[in-house]
Amino acid sequence: MRTNNNFRFKTFFLGGALSALVAQYSVDVMAAEDEKPRSRTRNALLEEVVVTAQRREENLNDVPIAVTALNGEQLDTLGVTDTRDLNIVVPGFSASNGGYGTPVYTLRGVGFPDSTYFASPTTGVYIDEVSMPYSIMSKGPNLDVERVEVLKGPQGTLYGRSTTGGAINYIAGKPTDQLGAGFTLGYGRFDKKDVEAFISGPISEDLKFRVAGRYIVQDDPWQYSNTDHERRHGLEDRYSLRSILDWTVSDDTEIRLMLAGWRDTGDAQAGQPVYFNAQNPQSDLLTSQKVRDYSYIPDTDDPRVMEFCKGHSSCVDVTGKPYDFKNDETFYQASLRLSTAFSDSLEGVLLLSYNKFEADGTEIPSSSYNERHIETQIFSDIENIDVEFRLNGNNELWARDLKWTLGVHATPEENGTDYRLFGASDNNSVFYVVPLVGTLPGLDDISLLGSYYYSDGIMEYQSQSAFANAEWFVSEELKLTIGARYTDEERDFSGCLADDERDQNFNVNLVFTALSAQRALLAGTLPDTTAPGECITLDVDGSLEKYSNTLEENSLSWRSVLDWTPNDNVLVYLSRSRGFKSGSFPVTNTTDQGQYQPAVQEQVDAYEVGAKLNYFDRRLQINTAAFYYDYVNKQLFSRIQDPLFGSLPQLQNAPSSEVRGVELDVSGAPLAGLFVSIAAAYIETEVKEFPNAFNTAGEPADLTGREFNYSPKLSYTALADYSYPIGSNYETGVGVDYSFKDETNSTLDGDPRFAHEDFGITNARLRFGRSDGEWMLTFYARNIFNEYSPTAHAQVVSDIITRYVGPPRTWMVSLDYQL
Repeated sequence: MRTNNNFRFKTFFLGGALSALVAQYSVDVMAAEDEKPRSRTRNALLEEVVVTAQRREENLNDVPIAVTALNGEQLDTLGVTDTRDLNIVVPGFSASNGGYGTPVYTLRGVGFPDSTYFASPTTGVYIDEVSMPYSIMSKGPNLDVERVEVLKGPQGTLYGRSTTGGAINYIAGKPTDQLGAGFTLGYGRFDKKDVEAFISGPISEDLKFRVAGRYIVQDDPWQYSNTDHERRHGLEDRYSLRSILDWTVSDDTEIRLMLAGWRDTGDAQAGQPVYFNAQNPQSDLLTSQKVRDYSYIPDTDDPRVMEFCKGHSSCVDVTGKPYDFKNDETFYQASLRLSTAFSDSLEGVLLLSYNKFEADGTEIPSSSYNERHIETQIFSDIENIDVEFRLNGNNELWARDLKWTLGVHATPEENGTDYRLFGASDNNSVFYVVPLVGTLPGLDDISLLGSYYYSDGIMEYQSQSAFANAEWFVSEELKLTIGARYTDEERDFSGCLADDERDQNFNVNLVFTALSAQRALLAGTLPDTTAPGECITLDVDGSLEKYSNTLEENSLSWRSVLDWTPNDNVLVYLSRSRGFKSGSFPVTNTTDQGQYQPAVQEQVDAYEVGAKLNYFDRRLQINTAAFYYDYVNKQLFSRIQDPLFGSLPQLQNAPSSEVRGVELDVSGAPLAGLFVSIAAAYIETEVKEFPNAFNTAGEPADLTGREFNYSPKLSYTALADYSYPIGSNYETGVGVDYSFKDETNSTLDGDPRFAHEDFGITNARLRFGRSDGEWMLTFYARNIFNEYSPTAHAQVVSDIITRYVGPPRTWMVSLDYQL
């Protein structure tokens, strides 16, 4: 299967590269400027930053939105290789592990910690306006990035698609008028190699191309077993490719075609076993004594230590094949962008895009135990087609400039499957361990309900929306922005839990046939039966059929902003907006169909006041914002008690919640070559009303007054960078940065066993090279004090609470060369 996937992936990109050379069409809407060498020398003036936060190019200081913008050089310097690495770079942003390798992004305290691959996130990720609608699609390594823009606050008007937390925009390097090429070669700790290259230039007068690729491989595992340090895990093997073709059809029409994607076959991260917590709701006695007595490490400060069962005789899947705990994930993306200027003041833009994600048996070491306890294989397939057309106009209203956008967007086809195969063991209490057997000499634990189960979820989604946005200069100093988007969407879902027929375990089928008879008797219906491989998820009437439901929703998102620019150095804005995140069905390991009930869409009313100020001839830049969010039906995860699996995550709507926060970003260049900055966010979250929730143990609880999970109050980064010229052609430089993230918790009820301690990461770098940017040699040291940085806790149908942490101290030497 992997061989076929590799062949398909390479064929896909071979076709993309050929199309960049011989096709008669491709795409460009924003005419790309010639690429210029990147000088690392910082002069006394802060660089002007151009962003596309409002879907057109503007100076960052003219945009009345809180935005963190980082260029490609800064991303390399700070060690950002994919979206998850923004966790320690952008204040107010958190990236965590959902338990099955799914990244969960939280921005300004707003997140959605669902591990389902096709769960809609609250923070959207885009590349050149093309949406990656699910967070799992953004795991690939960053490639040939010109800059990334992190937009904070609801962005539903122009971006749509459930962006109540914000949006992350990647801007890719574009084709150039002159032939150019460049590469970066890096080598670092754990035998890590990072190679990135691009080539760009004209094919003809009207046709330009750019092809880029990146390959990251690490051959020395960075994690080792808690019980045997010779057992290692944590290899990397992932690559990404992109080809872009720009075709200037005429003076008025431009086309851009982009083909991109990535593949990951590296090790899935293993976690640390921190606490014993019996999953079985019946009794702690129904647990393995070996699991109880295991060497848990709740107080470790070693980021490398972890546990997994690879190599143990029990560590096999249902076919008897040993688990290797590798990712097997592939992502493809294609987009076509057509831009036509109908006149000097009217432009039309058509954007077509296609996304496809596949997981072909990704294996997750879910339990963090040295024998098989509960391990997971994931098979997933998600396809998405988006179509958008918009008109951009520039006119006058009452002798004042008016810029407007009017458009429609549709997702005519989107479907996904999420199939998870669980390999349990006789030491797992959830399957009813026979008491005391495992404590007898020569005998292992015995469970009654088998070893292999699967959960299956199938999703189909469609949506249509219409949006409009207008910016009108009320006066020379005052501008009013008003925008709205109406969305109508439908989500179909079906799913169930079943035992794997290859396990040939009949006990569980007898148990659920009996439970069906019990429920049917109470409901006055006929009982159902189940056989190996068939659903065991019970309905209230005793039915054991697959759960199916449809969720139809509509929403009206809007935003109004008043901004004041008394001079070129000051922008003050006041905004009021309303955003929505669509409802969602969970893919969960449940024996009760009631747990498949969806969470309906959430609504947020957001209020924000902010300012962007520069002083001393742009030697000092200050950006600040204060915001307040009022939530209705916030989608949150509490827990519920399943009769077989014990405490499980449950999607629920909290009737009322709120978020309050302030942000400050100060940067300056007081001397030639010296750049300093500090950015901070302080955020308070509170569930104002949630009386009918459940705590971590699955018991009914009133969670009113609790803080959101994965939402640290304080986070900040500080950076200093100094460049010094050596003669007229060379420069040397040194830099250091520090990022701090406050404590938080993975659970809504604040269970102390799931607590994240605060942490601070320090990075440093030395460099030497040409001052014109032709080449640069850099030495990076990241997390130089080997700080312990927890990112998530999970308990996945296991008796073990697992903690995930960031990487340890690393270093890399990198050569960057541009022709």
